[in-house]
Amino acid sequence: MKQWFDTLSKFLFLYNFSIRSRLILYFLFLVLLPTTIISITIYNKSTEIIARNANTSIQNNLNLVEDHLMQKFNNADDAMISLYLNSEFADLISSDRATDGTGIINELNELNKILENFPSSGATGVRFVPMLYMVNRPEYTQYNFSRRVFNIDLISLKPWYLNIPAKSDMSVIGLSSLDSQYTLKFAKRLFGIRHIQLPYVGILTLDIPLSDFSSTVENYKPTPGSNIYVVDQNDRIVLSPDPELIGKSLSTLEYSRNMSTSETDDPFRSFQYKQDGENMLITYKDITPYGWKVIALSPISELSGDLFSFRRVMYLVITVCMLLSLMMALLLSENISAPIRKFVHSMSHAETGNFNIKIVYKRKDEFAYLFQRYNAMMQQIKALIDKLYVTELRKKEAELKSLQAQINPHFLYNTLDSMNWLAIRHNVPELSSMVTSLADFFRYSLSKGNNVIPLRDELRQVESYLEIQRFRFQDKLEYQLEAADEELLNSCLIVKLTLQPLVENAIVHGVQKKQGPGMIRIRVRQESANLVTISVFDNGAGADPRQLNDLLNARQPSGDSYGIRNVHARIKQFFGEAYGIKYYRNDEDEQGLLVVVSCPVVTTWNEVNEDDHDDHRG
Repeated sequence: MKQWFDTLSKFLFLYNFSIRSRLILYFLFLVLLPTTIISITIYNKSTEIIARNANTSIQNNLNLVEDHLMQKFNNADDAMISLYLNSEFADLISSDRATDGTGIINELNELNKILENFPSSGATGVRFVPMLYMVNRPEYTQYNFSRRVFNIDLISLKPWYLNIPAKSDMSVIGLSSLDSQYTLKFAKRLFGIRHIQLPYVGILTLDIPLSDFSSTVENYKPTPGSNIYVVDQNDRIVLSPDPELIGKSLSTLEYSRNMSTSETDDPFRSFQYKQDGENMLITYKDITPYGWKVIALSPISELSGDLFSFRRVMYLVITVCMLLSLMMALLLSENISAPIRKFVHSMSHAETGNFNIKIVYKRKDEFAYLFQRYNAMMQQIKALIDKLYVTELRKKEAELKSLQAQINPHFLYNTLDSMNWLAIRHNVPELSSMVTSLADFFRYSLSKGNNVIPLRDELRQVESYLEIQRFRFQDKLEYQLEAADEELLNSCLIVKLTLQPLVENAIVHGVQKKQGPGMIRIRVRQESANLVTISVFDNGAGADPRQLNDLLNARQPSGDSYGIRNVHARIKQFFGEAYGIKYYRNDEDEQGLLVVVSCPVVTTWNEVNEDDHDDHRG
């Protein structure tokens, strides 16, 4: 399991993340994964339920439209039966045809009166317009004063009349027009029920204004944006919310070509169609007895309104869970990673040599025990380092004092002073100058036992040394001191005996081995507010700077490099690892070497000084 988890972590590049980032990702993953899975599962299930409910609602509405139409059709049939069974009407259509004009007029007048007086509205409030077409009544055309009674020749060639089944009880003719208005026409064959032979006497039609059916397509819309169409057996649009479509063929609707004509067990069929950039659900059903269709066109956005609302709620819940989990992840990761960051911060200071930082942690958990032991360990390390440092410092001081103790200052100064007076008495100025320089050299070298002295005293000490060497080498050695900033020379402190070993090394290994006169230049510069450099140039025989720099940092020093390594080590010991000396090629003189001493700008130094009586000369 662990191997699998490590492989997954590598695949997700989690090894490159911090602990805090990994904790946040893990927590978000643990919270959001089940939340997302549950939400998607519920959403899919809800989608299925809502879609099923929407389909059920549409089917119920289509059933209601069908029931409403069938009810009106039955009302029309009842109205025609009521008229057919009217005794007076039955006697007129069953009697033998009149032969004289008066009889025909009376018959026509009586039939017209019955039809005119037929209730224009049935029991359900539907308006009826009945018409009668009698068989073998050509005289009706001659005496045509009736708007309701005609000879059958008027419709005998009409397609709807020819298509009426011979044995049908009532036929729904479909869309018709009357007085410039659309109507639905119904027809019923009539027989002479009062005649012994029951002859076929004519046909009764009933027109119902189409406006009486408008409520059917309006009241049973599944959604406010839905539309319901009713198509008759001739595929003509009978009912539509758009009046311009009434009477047109179903093929004028673009989606009609997707409607299946095959018979299935399910009376309802549906498909999706994109109309004017909006997804629509087309559901239709056949009104079987008459071959009509009822079609519902519904926007999916309205049918899925509850689904969209649920989706918004789901997104909101996931967002809130994400924010809460993120806050909890940040809090949890901060509680765990903050102590670790403290620990790392303390260790970074310890790497630079600062062991005084103590981790403060107030909680009582595993980190508290860890930090307590860590603080104790840092204190022990600091104590050991301090002890070792003091031991080494005292050792070097003891060595220096032992060296200084070998030279009795009083005896040395008195001897040199006597030599100076003898040189003056015997008129040997060169010897007097050399003895004076030697006395100055030793006085500045001792420096009252101080390890850190002003930069001016260090320059004077090396100048005394150069004067002594100039007497030795005569015209072969020249030197220059460049230090323009008097305030810097007086205020800045430097480790004692820094320059003399470097100058001595330049004379012995450079100038002395050079053919012709040699030059040593010492330049003092303040590079920044916290850094001063002292450059020692020589135009001697030269050497490899890289090799010399390697000798400064070598673990096993050679005897020839003891002096410069000692200078390098003492500077680092007093001022830190960032300072010391470094060799370069002397690019200014195009030969020889350049050694640069870097020190901080130190103006004060607390040091225990010993009493010194070097100024008293016997």
